[in-house]
Amino acid sequence: MTEHSSSEPRRGLTRRSILGGGLGLAAAGALAACSSNKPAAAGTSGGTAATSDAAGAAAGAPSALQGKKVMFVVHDKNPFFAPVQKGFENFGKAMGWTTQFMGPPSFDQTTVVNMMKSAVSAKPDGLILTRIDTTSYDDVIKSAIAAGIQVILSNVASEGYEKLGVGFVGQDFVPAGVVAGQQVLKAIAKHTGRKDGAIIIGKIQAGNSALEQRGQGIKQAVDDYNKANGTTFTTEDLMVGTDEAAAVGKIGDRYTRDPNSIACWAGTAFECQFVSTWAKSKNLVGKFANGGFDMTTPVLAGITDGSIDYTIGQNPYAQGWVASALLAQQIYPGYPSFHYDTGAEVVDSANVAAVTAREAKLAS
Repeated sequence: MTEHSSSEPRRGLTRRSILGGGLGLAAAGALAACSSNKPAAAGTSGGTAATSDAAGAAAGAPSALQGKKVMFVVHDKNPFFAPVQKGFENFGKAMGWTTQFMGPPSFDQTTVVNMMKSAVSAKPDGLILTRIDTTSYDDVIKSAIAAGIQVILSNVASEGYEKLGVGFVGQDFVPAGVVAGQQVLKAIAKHTGRKDGAIIIGKIQAGNSALEQRGQGIKQAVDDYNKANGTTFTTEDLMVGTDEAAAVGKIGDRYTRDPNSIACWAGTAFECQFVSTWAKSKNLVGKFANGGFDMTTPVLAGITDGSIDYTIGQNPYAQGWVASALLAQQIYPGYPSFHYDTGAEVVDSANVAAVTAREAKLAS
């Protein structure tokens, strides 16, 4: 039987401390309160603004936290971020905040930096950002802090973020990659029993430190397995992007080049859903293993129909909710934030029905 585990958040930060200082009372009484959605402000493409009914939603929130304006800017507003946005907005309702969640429909670094600058110029009380590399966003983060805006990172922080004096809510990517690599090898044994072959490590985006570190973890797990078992699996990177048609073409090209060499497709994000689409169209499901990360609807559907073997979740809801809770504590009473690990949840055929039902709650 497959063992399912989720790496625990680092215990220096407990649920009690996250929701302390009155935040738990506010959250408990406020999530059912109504809010009104308003269009994003000019110059914030891809953004959604939500204003809470302060009289109802924030009835239990400390007065020092009510009525704040908080903004969240991501590097790529793809379907993964829907539960992140939901967690962010739900916490905002509990506090009576005006919240705005924004990001470009596909990654473009200049656009992301400009959106972050616009957010700083809007003078929010708090700002949640993704930092997908080690340098490109630091000037914006420093300018926000200098302006007195409370800042925390979510989803991706990249090496050296601690030097900026900010916290981070997200997965510990190398260990998560190791978990994924272990699932890769189980899936290969299930489908083919091979002792060699290429494990194709898919990537949707160049320069994203989270994807690079997950890939590093997968390679570490494969190397360890080879040494322990005398196998000779190799790893190979493949950039596929986020457009399904283009990704399917690149996957097909790699398979055509040397079909017998491939033991598994191992994504560092949701690339496995593109492999699923391609494999089903070519009647190749079961000829190799296929898995990746994240719990998007197509990924969970692929696990359900057997075209995807596993995915590794990272609790995206917490990346909105917990990041907001930590930011609230920075605003009042003034506690600093640090790293909250959102875990590495293994999802496969044994638990996909329960996970799908859970994730559906965040779809509306």
